[in-house]
Amino acid sequence: MKKFLLEADLHRIAQWLRFLGQDALLLSGPIEKRKLLKYLDRVFITTSRRLEGHLKAWDVDYFLLPRENWKVQLCLLIRYFGIKPELRLDRCYYCNEKLMSVDREKVKDRLPPLVYIYGRDFTLCPSCGKVYWKGSHHERLKSQLEEILKLC
Repeated sequence: MKKFLLEADLHRIAQWLRFLGQDALLLSGPIEKRKLLKYLDRVFITTSRRLEGHLKAWDVDYFLLPRENWKVQLCLLIRYFGIKPELRLDRCYYCNEKLMSVDREKVKDRLPPLVYIYGRDFTLCPSCGKVYWKGSHHERLKSQLEEILKLC
């Protein structure tokens, strides 16, 4: 599986790649050679044609996205990299860390009361501490993914 590094403007794409189980980091601040060279194990995703010459000279593996609607951009990445278009929801939406299953009792004090009662499939980010569960948002994400895939 490829690992990705995305320019900061592509934060929505990074989040969706994470929903699909992909390792996707965001590059903060300006795009500089020294920063990119720290991540040579990742494919750099950008919309900047201006950078292309530099990326080639620096021998950075990159993929140039058109400045389109984010849904079209996501479709291009799914097709080009052969990403399985299914919600895995096994990475933290915020920090990209792999999530771990957790018993609801261990996170009870961090859950809304109704989520504690009706929620299921709880996971925890070991890095930032965010708690996730399968709720009504899961069906909304699935519907949104289906709509996105119609563009592919």
